[in-house]
Amino acid sequence: MRRLYVLCVFAFCLCFLTREVRAYDTLRLSIQRADSIFLKQNLLLLSQLYNIQAREALIIQAKAYPNPVISANLNAIDPQNDRFFNIGSEGQKEFGIEQLVILGGKRKSSISIARQNQAIAQTEFAELLRNLKLQLHTSIYLLGQYNTILNNYDKQLALLKVLIQSYDEQAKKGNLPVKDVIRLKTIHLRVSNNRIEVIAFYRDEIRKIQVLLHTGDHPVSQMRDQDLEPFLTIPEFNDLLTRALQQRPDFQIVNQQLNLAQANLRLQKQLAIPDVVLNSGYDQLGGAFKNQVQVGLSIPLPLWDRNKGNIKAASFQELNTELLIQQKKNEISSEVQSAWEEMKVGVEEYKKAKEMYTRDFNDVFDGVNENFRRQNISILEFVDFFEAYNESLADFQRIKTQLALSAEQINFVTASPVY
Repeated sequence: MRRLYVLCVFAFCLCFLTREVRAYDTLRLSIQRADSIFLKQNLLLLSQLYNIQAREALIIQAKAYPNPVISANLNAIDPQNDRFFNIGSEGQKEFGIEQLVILGGKRKSSISIARQNQAIAQTEFAELLRNLKLQLHTSIYLLGQYNTILNNYDKQLALLKVLIQSYDEQAKKGNLPVKDVIRLKTIHLRVSNNRIEVIAFYRDEIRKIQVLLHTGDHPVSQMRDQDLEPFLTIPEFNDLLTRALQQRPDFQIVNQQLNLAQANLRLQKQLAIPDVVLNSGYDQLGGAFKNQVQVGLSIPLPLWDRNKGNIKAASFQELNTELLIQQKKNEISSEVQSAWEEMKVGVEEYKKAKEMYTRDFNDVFDGVNENFRRQNISILEFVDFFEAYNESLADFQRIKTQLALSAEQINFVTASPVY
């Protein structure tokens, strides 16, 4: 019994430790892998899928025909014979059945409206997917930028720590002025503060990715410099605009809303056509004859209400939607133009930076560092170069990230995988 208890405790501890380790797993992400996880686990997408299914159910409901109505009237008090519930062969009972017959194509229009709403729900899903993907890809690119900058900061801080220790020892021996040590410590403090600021941005992007992917793992961007090469080709503006007008879900939505408005206008006109109610009944003693069976129909007279108000409102809604289509077309053209021009600037800046930032750049830094160790250059020269080098590294990373984000914006405004 004691052995069983020990085994249970051990199993519990093992499960607990496994959960703790699992909570801090590393999730290495390329754009393709992130998209795969995103499509399976994003809660907003899963929620929108339920909305599509709900709209599909409304199509089934729109196809349903009105149920017949059955009525029955039974005698409660027979004062002539002084009886209650006299419904036998000498009593009275009455039965009837009614069926609404829909005329004018109203049922067909209702089905069309339900289908249009379902199509809009599907397109809204595509629009949600487009926006969330932009957020996800942006966070992955920024995560890679911040990670590279933090790695550079860590290397610089490690270097400064060694230099500070060395200079501090020499200053205590009187071989170097104390002000040089203070200058190095000032640089160390500045780099450390910059690192803290970047860490805040870095953690914010981690949080965004974890929410979008519905995961507790620690995401790590696997973006590489060679991944930027496809971004250097810029498509023609007219090709991008054509793609956008064909693929953009938000533009498709306003066109579907126009179809919906037209279907609603047809329905409102059809509602002015009255429907017919067919009926049949049986009356045991209350009619002109015993055991009387009759048939009939009823139809409202369109004298006062011809649905003119709703028809007029639906007509204005159609005109309103047509204007929204033109407005959306103008917005898309402006967005594509802006993204295209931003892409050209990003490509130019990246090419210039790549020409300037070569291996010689790092070699010069190593050379300056070595010369400073040997005291061949002054502390002021070292500080100036160190700060310039630090800023250039961060700037180059921002340029690379901006190129990737510009390409991502092209994909977003065209709603198609241009890159």
